[in-house]
Amino acid sequence: MKMKKKELLKELEKISDFRVDKHKIEYPLHEILFMTLFGLLKGYVTYKDLHAWMQYQENNEIFKKLFEKEKVNIPSRSTLHNLLMNTDNNELELVFRGYFFPYVKLDEIAVDGKWLRGSDTNGQYTQESHKSILNILDKEKKIVIGHKFLERGKLSEIPAFRELLDDNSFSKKGQIFSFDALLTQVDLLNTINDSGRRYIAKVKGNQEGLLDKAKETIALFDAPTDSYKNNIYTIEGNKMVRRKVEIFESASCNLVMFHPAFKNIQTIIKVTKEITDETTKEVTTTIQYLVSNFKSDAKSFNDSILHHWNVETYHYHLDRLTKEDDHIAYVNPFSISILRSFTINLYQLYLNAHKGEKIMKAKVTMAEIKRTCHHLDDFASEIFELEA
Repeated sequence: MKMKKKELLKELEKISDFRVDKHKIEYPLHEILFMTLFGLLKGYVTYKDLHAWMQYQENNEIFKKLFEKEKVNIPSRSTLHNLLMNTDNNELELVFRGYFFPYVKLDEIAVDGKWLRGSDTNGQYTQESHKSILNILDKEKKIVIGHKFLERGKLSEIPAFRELLDDNSFSKKGQIFSFDALLTQVDLLNTINDSGRRYIAKVKGNQEGLLDKAKETIALFDAPTDSYKNNIYTIEGNKMVRRKVEIFESASCNLVMFHPAFKNIQTIIKVTKEITDETTKEVTTTIQYLVSNFKSDAKSFNDSILHHWNVETYHYHLDRLTKEDDHIAYVNPFSISILRSFTINLYQLYLNAHKGEKIMKAKVTMAEIKRTCHHLDDFASEIFELEA
C-alpha cells in the first residue's frame, strides 16, 4: 500500500526525539520534518528560507487539518536548525524507504556516490570529515530508493556497497546492477554473481589486470558478436554525442573469457563515444570497456548503460532544484539530504504519471512541478497522494 500524507506523518512520529524534556516540547519533531519537506517541495531550500516561510504557516489549513490543531507552532530558526541537524538519519531513512519501495520493482538498480560539498572542513567543525552519500536508484522509475551514509567520503563506497548487497530488502533474483569502475571489485562482482543477480561493470586498468585481459580477448574476435549505433542527441547545449556499442560473446559457451579472480564473465562490452562540438566542429573520441555476467543484444546493453546515467541526472536535479551543493552542514548533513531526495522523488513520480501533459499551461517538467508547488499549496499537498 502506498503511503499518503496522514500515513507519512504517523511514520515520521516514530522517529526518536533526541530532546530530554518530552513533556515540554512545543514543536513535535514529526510535524517539523513534514513542514520542512513541504517547504522543500515549494522551493525553500536553505534553513534561512525554510524558516522565513514557516513563520507564515501557523494558520495554514493543510497543516492544521493534518496535525489536528487550531494553530501550528513555529520554531525559531536556531531550533529548526537544531532539530534537523540532530534527527536520527537512520530512522528517517527507514521512513524514506517505506514510502518509496511500493513504487518500484527493483529490476534494474544504479548505484553511485555523491559528495556533500557543504560538509567541507573549512568551517568551525574542523575535525569533521568530508561526507558523501551512496544513492541507490531504481532505473525504471528514476527515483532513489535508499541511501548509504559515508562518513569518510567516497573511500567508504566499497564497504557500503557490500552492505547493500547483503541487504535482502534490495535483493531480487535476476536484477541488474550498474555502477562506476570504483565498485568493480572482485568480491563485489562475485557476490552479485553467486546470488543469482546480474551486473554491468565498468573496467579500468587497476582491477586485477581485467582491462588488459578484456582487450586481449576482444583482439581474438574477427568481428563483434553484435553492435548498435544509437541516434545523435544533444548534450550540454552545443555538443552532440554518438555512441557505438559492440559486444563480444562466445558462441560455444557462456564464458567469454577466463579470469582467475572474476567469475562468470559472459560479455565484454566496448563503448565508443564521439562528442562533436557544434561551435568548433572538434570531435573527441573516447573508448570505455565494461563486463557483464549475462548475455544480451547490443541495443539492450546500450539502453542499460544509458539508463545508468539516470543517477547522474538525479544528482543534477538535486543540485539545480534543491541547491544541495550550496548547503552548509558540517556535523550531520544526512537528514536534510534525505528530505531533499524525498523532494526530487516526489517531483519525479509526478513527472512519471503526467509525462506529456501540462500544468499551469506549461509542459510538465521537473522545474515546472517545483514552480507549481511554489505557487499552489494544494498542488504540493496532492503530490503526496500519487498512485502511479
